[in-house]
Amino acid sequence: MRVWIGFIALLLGGALPSQAVYAQQSVALEPIVQVTIAPPRVVVGQKTTLSVLVLAPNYMTSPPELPDFQVRNAVTRQLQSVNTSEQRDGVPYAGVRFEYAISPQEPGSYAVANQIVRIKYAAEPPATREVAVALPRVSFEAFIPDAASALRPFVSANSLTAEQDVRRSSDPLKAGDAVTRTITIRAEGTPAMLLPPQQFPSVDGLKLYPAQPKLEDKVDGRSDVMTSTRVDSATYMVERASDNSLPSIDIGWWNVGSGKVDQVHLEAVPLKGTVTSAVAGPASSNQSARRWTWDSVVDFIFDHWLTALLLVAVTAGFAWFAPRVTRRVAGNLHRRHQAYLQSEAFAFSRLRRAIRHRDSKASYFALLEWLPHLNATQPPISAGAFKAAARDPELDLQLDAIESELFGNRGNPAHWSPRRLLHQLVAARRKLRPRAGSRATTGLPPHLNPVGTPKVTAYGKPAR
Repeated sequence: MRVWIGFIALLLGGALPSQAVYAQQSVALEPIVQVTIAPPRVVVGQKTTLSVLVLAPNYMTSPPELPDFQVRNAVTRQLQSVNTSEQRDGVPYAGVRFEYAISPQEPGSYAVANQIVRIKYAAEPPATREVAVALPRVSFEAFIPDAASALRPFVSANSLTAEQDVRRSSDPLKAGDAVTRTITIRAEGTPAMLLPPQQFPSVDGLKLYPAQPKLEDKVDGRSDVMTSTRVDSATYMVERASDNSLPSIDIGWWNVGSGKVDQVHLEAVPLKGTVTSAVAGPASSNQSARRWTWDSVVDFIFDHWLTALLLVAVTAGFAWFAPRVTRRVAGNLHRRHQAYLQSEAFAFSRLRRAIRHRDSKASYFALLEWLPHLNATQPPISAGAFKAAARDPELDLQLDAIESELFGNRGNPAHWSPRRLLHQLVAARRKLRPRAGSRATTGLPPHLNPVGTPKVTAYGKPAR
């Protein structure tokens, strides 16, 4: 009897460890998530690569759901994703490696934290399981080299070139003509949003009309090398005779490859020889009138003296009144046109056109250009203040989607609806714009922009 009891105990003793091993193995068969970032220290404007490895035992039943990894004061874009498989402790795992490029805009410490990835996998086929795994915190640091501390603004790239194009409506210029100056900056290794914006100064005798900047990023699918382009342009309208010139432009930038500051110089644009339209107009018209009188009028008078007399009277009356009427009408039309170009209606029409073209960049910059016109009695407002005044959740949703597409993960941007955005903007415009002839308006309250409110930067984000 004791022998049987000992044998049974031996069997039970042998079975218990195997169950314990099985329990440990079942606990170990959980998804594995590893996060790394390299390099941990990077120059402002250059990218550091965030790598996320997601592994699951057996296989995944659907792609893992990852966050967009938006980092404050940085531009994030998704790079390539690669399927992978490996064995760990004899257990087969399948998964995906994701990579993201993060380009900081300012010096300081950055961190990717409090993020969760959701994984669906076949724990015991055909049964599936879904888990949420918290990602470990990773951080990096951005800095500006001491040799480039004087650059304002600071921009870094592997290569950078700039060129200008100048177009005149006529040569020589006269009052009413226009000169358009276009500055194109091309760089490699930095997003277009971080390229330096060009400021076009005012010139005496010329009226300045700056245009919206155009930004474009292109990524080589094989090498992941980014090339970016920024185009700034402005039109100068000639108001009166002058001998001025458009000033030269110098762009300083940090050459990452050589580790030194380089300069790009664009020559000044001379505008000499500018004349007014009144100089050439009367003289040429008098010569033309003289030629017509001596060549034709004499014969016409002798043959049709009565008709000639009537024609002279009509011509004299027209010559007396027409220039005044023409100048007055032309002046009124010009003033109305210039007033319309500076009006809220014109700014909103450009915003409407950009939205209908489904261009998120053009729409966002058109919004920032329209906001100062919304209430001329108040200081210019930011996009955040506009959303706070509108109090429209749907408008907030659409604007947040555009900001997520521009400043967040470009590989997986949030979706926005041009139709809904335009509808909500029209409603907010009707609500916030002051009404003509009314003393009390529903315009933007003055406390939205107290003294010291951060200004909107050229990249469309509030300055931190």
